[in-house]
Amino acid sequence: MTAENKALWKAVYETPPSQQKAITGKAYKGNSPKPHYLVEKATEMFGPCGIGWGFEIVEEKLIDGALLSEGFYERVHMARVKVWYKWNGERGEVEHVGQTMFSGKRNNGNTYTDEDAPKKSVTDALVKAMSMIGFSADIFSGRYDDSKYVEGMRDKEEQANEAPPPDPKQIAAGLVRQIGACGSQEEIVTLLKTPNFKRTF
Repeated sequence: MTAENKALWKAVYETPPSQQKAITGKAYKGNSPKPHYLVEKATEMFGPCGIGWGFEIVEEKLIDGALLSEGFYERVHMARVKVWYKWNGERGEVEHVGQTMFSGKRNNGNTYTDEDAPKKSVTDALVKAMSMIGFSADIFSGRYDDSKYVEGMRDKEEQANEAPPPDPKQIAAGLVRQIGACGSQEEIVTLLKTPNFKRTF
């Protein structure tokens, strides 16, 4: 595989620790990227949603699950989503499915219906489809199971969020402006004695 083929993959591979969350409500444990982070990252790479990239719901349906009692089954909502994007003048498409429990029975015996199940299924499918392109591949490839990797990513994110050092040229220009605004030698002396002299521009 050439470097050109992996250019997009590498550009969206890493996930800042602040933009991932633990998987809940599943029989398994793990991490998942925050969906809106992927939306923002896709916008950064391709352009606004609906112009440079987007998605459509190809199929939705309810599937009978386990038989809980006579005539009463769990029901699973399934959504198949197609993600499209533009890259290097070409259009790409990826499909994936997401599933969410729509109705069933809780441990206490009470039945339930999750009205948000369709939204969750679409989001699940969207995240999975984007993972095929390379978005947050560090999570899906298991790198987030390595505490040293996560620690390194946390350090990297903190460094990226730090304010950049002041530009010496800007500092010099600020000093010149302040001194130039003084009308006499006495005012310059007073200015130089100001404790926050360098931070007043």
